[in-house]
Amino acid sequence: MTTSFKKANMPIRGMLQHILWVILFFTLWLSIIWISVLHAEKSKKTKLKKHPKVTIGIPAYNEEKTIEKTVNSIVNSDYPKEKTEIIIVNDGSKDRTAKVSQEIINKNKEYNIILINKPNGGKSSAVNAAIDKATGEFFAVVDADSRIEKDSIHKVIPHFEEENTGAVISRVRVDSPNKTLERIQFFEYVMSNFIRKLMAVLGTLAITPGVLSVYRTEILRKVGGFTKDRNNLTEDLEIAMRLKYQGYRVEMETDSTTHTIAPQNLKAFWKQRIRWARGYIYNMWNYRAMMFSRKHGVFGLFQMPVNVLVVGLLITNISIIAYNFLDQTIEFTIRSATIKGYFWTKLLEYPTLQELMLAQNLRIMLPIMLAAVLGFYLILHAHKKFNEKITKNIIGAAGYFLFIPYFTTANWISSIFQEVFKTKRKW
Repeated sequence: MTTSFKKANMPIRGMLQHILWVILFFTLWLSIIWISVLHAEKSKKTKLKKHPKVTIGIPAYNEEKTIEKTVNSIVNSDYPKEKTEIIIVNDGSKDRTAKVSQEIINKNKEYNIILINKPNGGKSSAVNAAIDKATGEFFAVVDADSRIEKDSIHKVIPHFEEENTGAVISRVRVDSPNKTLERIQFFEYVMSNFIRKLMAVLGTLAITPGVLSVYRTEILRKVGGFTKDRNNLTEDLEIAMRLKYQGYRVEMETDSTTHTIAPQNLKAFWKQRIRWARGYIYNMWNYRAMMFSRKHGVFGLFQMPVNVLVVGLLITNISIIAYNFLDQTIEFTIRSATIKGYFWTKLLEYPTLQELMLAQNLRIMLPIMLAAVLGFYLILHAHKKFNEKITKNIIGAAGYFLFIPYFTTANWISSIFQEVFKTKRKW
């Protein structure tokens, strides 16, 4: 029985081996590209020659506990207060957000802080309300549960010397990571920031996180402001995609650091990532015209296809791992049931190092080892670039590799099914 079971699975195992090869070589190819971009990056720091007026929009829904901390981080920044306009948009909050916001205004009368109270219409409508009132040359979005550092705005503005720059994003850190899940996300954010910087160098960055992203007000109004489609769950991705579609660049300033509160439990984390994934699918579909588009350069010919391939290969890779685990578990169970003493023999049997080495398939192990070395190089470089010490977050790094690939795969599969069957999109 075990022999026939093994023979029946041989063609499948052979096919899976070839698929794994494709995944590994794609990973190697992508790693080499990112390393090439990394070494091609030229550091250019431009000093701010003047201080143009900046309007900062803070969309807020039920943020009574966090909004004061957010506004305080802005008023304490080193950007001139006479050149700073703050617009808090209370988007129909059911808590004390409006009252707390008014108290903040009363405490900071020397600053130009405006409060807009409006019925609930979603984050995009709140941002658009601020854009309509904005008088600054530049418009920044800061989420009401985030905070910026003293020089965050100051360091972003010089990037706008390039006329085709539509937006500039900052580096996002997880604020005060204490729990294991927060530490995992801290590590994830370090790597995400690093990849975003490489994308910016390549000219393919297309995301403007709400923690702090700065736009040219004129361009925002020209492209129609933030999306009015309430089915769009990721307005920060949509506006960046629209800017790319219109031919504008999205840049990143890694020295501009901002902080966000990360989900502290699995339920909140799952919900957040479902929203991100469904928004990603929705926007990739809406802007599919850029796929393989020569008009949109490297973004259309390289980044858009890679965005789709990465998701597909992640799901395929984890599915292969799950299949192999299930296959070996079934085989072990059958042999344990049919061969006397097999269970305890295998359970207590420890292979020698030589046996372990001989059991490995070099055609698979070699690209895995190469990919691992290149990946480790990128991880070290990412932490070095942002002055983060990986030794201080070993738990986060280990948790990321042991947990995130499987969690993300399950999340993507769920999101794809929800999009295919058009289940209600929830924030």
